[in-house]
Amino acid sequence: MTEKQSVNIDARKLFNLGANLLVAAFVRQKPEAAKTLFKDLKRGVRVSSGQLTAENTGAVIPIKLELERSEYRGQFNFPNFDASVRALLQKFETEVRKDKELKDLRTLTNEANGGILFNLPSGVEIDGDINVLMMSIEPFDDCLVVRLMFMDPAQFQT
Repeated sequence: MTEKQSVNIDARKLFNLGANLLVAAFVRQKPEAAKTLFKDLKRGVRVSSGQLTAENTGAVIPIKLELERSEYRGQFNFPNFDASVRALLQKFETEVRKDKELKDLRTLTNEANGGILFNLPSGVEIDGDINVLMMSIEPFDDCLVVRLMFMDPAQFQT
């Protein structure tokens, strides 16, 4: 892809894409496959996770999954990561149950790169450490990245 592509996808479709990707990758997957994916993400690998095909042009856009864990507190292992992902998916499910059309989907847009952060933080406490997981989707020249991000929990305290 040498020419710059502009991707214009409805935030609700991106939300569904990200949520479905997480379910497929971690919930419906065999435990060994989910653990292998976790290990790749933990090492900082941007993992190929499928593709989108544009309805109007037929252009194929690879989708990759990435993890940002610099704000993670405590022991970073598969059971703790899995608990965080499942809590995030539970939060997504609750949001969809409240608003089936996702009309009130809260997002923050990164004006610099067009990325979308879904403002649905999910907190999990494990062994006294609180971790907050969020999901964003960012366009790159060659792909669309679904990024799981552990955020500083202090910014969510009231």
